[in-house]
Amino acid sequence: MKTFLYGALLLLLFTPIYGQPKAFGLTDLDQKKKGDQQAIERQMDASFTSWNHHDFSDMNKYIAPACDFVTIVGMHWKGRADIQYAHQVFHKISFGDIPLAKRAVSIRFVTPDVAIAHVLMHVMKAYTAPDGSKAGDNDASATFVFIKRSGVWLVEAVENVVVNEGAQAGNPITIRNQSKK
Repeated sequence: MKTFLYGALLLLLFTPIYGQPKAFGLTDLDQKKKGDQQAIERQMDASFTSWNHHDFSDMNKYIAPACDFVTIVGMHWKGRADIQYAHQVFHKISFGDIPLAKRAVSIRFVTPDVAIAHVLMHVMKAYTAPDGSKAGDNDASATFVFIKRSGVWLVEAVENVVVNEGAQAGNPITIRNQSKK
């Protein structure tokens, strides 16, 4: 009987240490953060799917109603309705057959319910912009601010820029980091 009681006591004491979350080296907080990171990445994937299908009718699933969106050419759209409308217009006149590929995503949590995602993407083909200039077949970088409300991560703000390949060689941070290797 004593052996049984000692065994039961040991089991009770060590189960929290060796239970499911910790068996994989993750605390409950780490698991929640990982789950939130995956949820944000799913939202990013949804936005890429909308782009690549050239249909933004599902934008309400990943864009907040009062979102601010600064485009790659400096247009500032306010509110999901305008962001959705402008995307549809530009996909009819310029981007209708232009795929977008996600290259990398990094996410930093500012608070448990606020995250910043930096996304490197590639515009897969050249296109003619509304002003007649040629663009595309290049990398772009966007910063997305996500806020979690009622358990759902939605984009509250986006800013998108073209990656200037020529300027990248002179990036002092990249130069410093390469010299450390």
